[in-house]
Amino acid sequence: MKKISLILSLMTSVFVFISCNKENPGEDTKSGYKHGAFITNEGAFGNSNGSVSYFKPDSAKIINHLFELVNGRPLGDVVQSMSVYDDKAFIVVNNSQKVEVVDLSTFESLGVIEGLEYPRYFLAVSDQKGYLTDGNLAGKVLVINTETIQITDTILCGMGPEHLLLYKKFLLVANSGGWGNDSTITVIDTKSDEVTATWQTGFNPTDLCLDENDNLWVLCKGKVVWDGWTLAEETQSSLVLMDPDKGEVMQTLAIGMTGDFYWPQSLGMTDDQSAVYFLESGGLYRMDIDQDVVPSSPLIANYFYGFGIEPETGSIYGMACPSFTANGYLVRYQSDGSFIDSTEVGIGPNRIVFN
Repeated sequence: MKKISLILSLMTSVFVFISCNKENPGEDTKSGYKHGAFITNEGAFGNSNGSVSYFKPDSAKIINHLFELVNGRPLGDVVQSMSVYDDKAFIVVNNSQKVEVVDLSTFESLGVIEGLEYPRYFLAVSDQKGYLTDGNLAGKVLVINTETIQITDTILCGMGPEHLLLYKKFLLVANSGGWGNDSTITVIDTKSDEVTATWQTGFNPTDLCLDENDNLWVLCKGKVVWDGWTLAEETQSSLVLMDPDKGEVMQTLAIGMTGDFYWPQSLGMTDDQSAVYFLESGGLYRMDIDQDVVPSSPLIANYFYGFGIEPETGSIYGMACPSFTANGYLVRYQSDGSFIDSTEVGIGPNRIVFN
């Protein structure tokens, strides 16, 4: 759910500083599109106008609709996420039920993974193997041969699988509940592609990250039960700290209020893995990993649809989405939350990938 007052505040106080530097695709002849930031723009549901924007942090130049410009066709309907491994990018297009695979040097299409139901996130673990979460009720993880771009196996998991994380040889899958509810993490051995454990965590886990102590942080959006259009039951969203070797919960911190109509989706970590970032109804929060109390106020009090942390500088990239009928904005801040600039991107910007 979007907070209307925060959207209006962001539109009036930030968008006046928009930077619209543009360039034609193919200008970066030395490395193509291997180095920079990629913004995935969902587009408007059912309109097949999802896109990827390519941003160069050193010059603040942007190329919007990169896939369409290079390949001469639309990317598809609801661009959910993008993942990079070596010289390839895997773009998950949710409502088009596919994954577009492109060459990072040219952004030309290398092939398409099809036959999907509800694809969400992709993670490559080697130059030959990757995993894709799929399904909004009964979920599964698809094993992908990244060379042939083919599905080779299917592994059953919990409901509504979302983000993936590799820990040692194990793939951790956050089962978000999808259109229902779940409270588990599925553990898959990447050598055998078999489920080795199912861990209990908070209600509806959506995102995962590791800190400098190799402890696992899990963002849980909370349990939600609807009776028609009426909210019948709800629990607080939470941050759950877990031991990834034992699968045990070490700490649970409530980060949201019931009744705020906000269910967080995005989690991030500083490059040195000493602090965690998360979105809640008040904005973007930052918390050191050794804290046991959630900050009372956000670092940046604006609504973002998603965010990312630039590894080299620690700069914060917020994805501002005022509506799904007009372009959104990439809004940059220093690590202390001070504003840098804003750049127009595509419709419904939701994620950013740095490479």
